[in-house]
Amino acid sequence: MTYQVQLLKGLLQPRTNRYQLEQAEGITRFGSRLVILYVCSALIFLLGANFGIGSESMSKEITKLGESEYETGKLLVIAGKLVASILYPTFYVLVAAVVFWAVLDIPFKKVAVVQMIAFVLHLLEKVVYLPFLLLMNLNQSANPFSLGVISQYSISNEYFIHFFGEISIFQLAIICVNYFYLQKLTDKNKYIPLILICVFYLASYFVAAFLAYIDVRVFL
Repeated sequence: MTYQVQLLKGLLQPRTNRYQLEQAEGITRFGSRLVILYVCSALIFLLGANFGIGSESMSKEITKLGESEYETGKLLVIAGKLVASILYPTFYVLVAAVVFWAVLDIPFKKVAVVQMIAFVLHLLEKVVYLPFLLLMNLNQSANPFSLGVISQYSISNEYFIHFFGEISIFQLAIICVNYFYLQKLTDKNKYIPLILICVFYLASYFVAAFLAYIDVRVFL
């Protein structure tokens, strides 16, 4: 049986798609769908950069910068966003697939397909956040879909506020999608993929919180 990668079907018809992936002896449209995810990631990141998202640290210094320095800073921000748009799917699709493949003993392509399906939710999360970031002037730790808002009222440590800001309903859905597929595709005890997925994403939240916590400024 040949399985054709259909990302939206993987989310909207998960049981049927999981069965087809489980029975598949070959996988087609893998490369083209992966390219589409990279392109979508780049468009979303560049759209955010166009509206000034992620350039807050430079905006604070705007009165101290000349016109040429400011334009150079804008280009650096856009370049940084472009690099981030490449690293984002690389980490959550390919790196995650390598980790899960190594531990769960599932064919790499099948694990990567699962990560591609889950990555659609990553992109959806960023698209949904854009209006809140632009219209309500919110940052990641204050988005209404995460624990960041609640954490601001219960803890004062800025790092952990950023950490809880990474935990959103979208991230919980991503973890559930991963577990739904991987626990069926592996012969391991059902708790092993659950623990592995949770550890992987918790580690990613700690890293993302650290990057948000440090004040990265553009040096000109």
